Amino acid sequence: MEHGKERVVALVDMDCFYVQVEQRLNPALRSTPCVVAQYKTWKGGGIIAVSYEARAHGVTRNMMVDDAKKLCPDLQVARVRESHGKADLTHYRDASVEVIEVMSRFAVIERASIDEAYMDLTATVQQRLKNMTDQQISPQLLSTTYIQGYPQISPDQEVSAENDVLDKEVQRSRGLQQWLASLPGPLSGGESSAEVQLTVGALIVEEMRAAVEKVTGFRCSAGISHNKVLAKLACGLNKPNRQTILPLGSVAELFSSLPISKIRNLGGKLGNSISETLGIKNMGDLTRFSQVQLEQHFGEKTGQWLYDLCRGIEFEAVKPRQLPKSIGCSKNFPGKTTLATKEQVQYWLHQLALELEERLTKDREVNGRVAKSLTVGVRQLGDKRPSSFSRCCALVCYDATKISSDSFAIIKSLNTAGNHQAAW
Repeated sequence: MEHGKERVVALVDMDCFYVQVEQRLNPALRSTPCVVAQYKTWKGGGIIAVSYEARAHGVTRNMMVDDAKKLCPDLQVARVRESHGKADLTHYRDASVEVIEVMSRFAVIERASIDEAYMDLTATVQQRLKNMTDQQISPQLLSTTYIQGYPQISPDQEVSAENDVLDKEVQRSRGLQQWLASLPGPLSGGESSAEVQLTVGALIVEEMRAAVEKVTGFRCSAGISHNKVLAKLACGLNKPNRQTILPLGSVAELFSSLPISKIRNLGGKLGNSISETLGIKNMGDLTRFSQVQLEQHFGEKTGQWLYDLCRGIEFEAVKPRQLPKSIGCSKNFPGKTTLATKEQVQYWLHQLALELEERLTKDREVNGRVAKSLTVGVRQLGDKRPSSFSRCCALVCYDATKISSDSFAIIKSLNTAGNHQAAW
């Protein structure tokens, strides 16, 4: 198998997941402009999820409900429940567990977030290929699949194609048929091609997505490629309720106009450093630099990784993990709600600890595991830029009073007013 094409990896992303959970609880919200919002204290609360119908009116995440209703007067608002004085996401976490349970029947799963999971389909694809003998793959079995880079248009077709704005579904179907026609037989000389393996992977993901919808009622999108980076990128290309195969052969064209910040793990400091150091904007521009040059600028390990990555090659494994690695809760105190006394800080630490105790106890009962360490983090808006503080200690028992007192002991050094004063 050609270098970088050894695996079949998918990223599955639930479409507007919080909205779908609310729509299942209240079917009257379906097929309407709908948002999920938390807290009502200011301008109707902040929006954390937006249906595609509401997006068509210009409504976005992080917008305030009152502002969104000016854009879309018919907007329906579902409210996040509250517990211990803060947003309670239990409904969404439980729904996520339902989805993961269905997905895990199909392949190795790495849960990435409440609404995303990676799948390593390599072994499943190879097993399916053994059972396929030499039969062709029917387009009907890939009814929601796009192929990035297809249909490929020949030079003599380009002028007419520009004048003929094809319906997206017609384009999808033509691209898929062209792709399938280009494939060798599923088994060629005892070993199938990388392109065939991606196609069989897409077949399995179609079946998995249909099973998720049948069992839970939730729809999702997916990307299928040879690694995590390309799978995540592919997933976002055709939404909602669609999936996209991203073959290695289509990467160069896609990367030629794709900003570096759009790539997984390059959205922050490293991505900015690459752009500033090399004077480039798009991922494809990285191919102009040799591996030696990239290693000189960013070190041997990162330089080699970037050299491969800009060519669509990456090897990070899908780690079997159906449960979150950590359980955490937090609350922001912006503007006038800023905590100003030690009593307020202690009160809210206790409220967070109460939620943590409940969730840790439930996790121990359901999953049979015990947390051993407690991490306390604080983010503060400073005069020039935000600052953050994080420290760990042993978690000796699932008791809210003990958790909150240990947490306060960790963060009390941040109080510039001094421990003997009531102010914070």
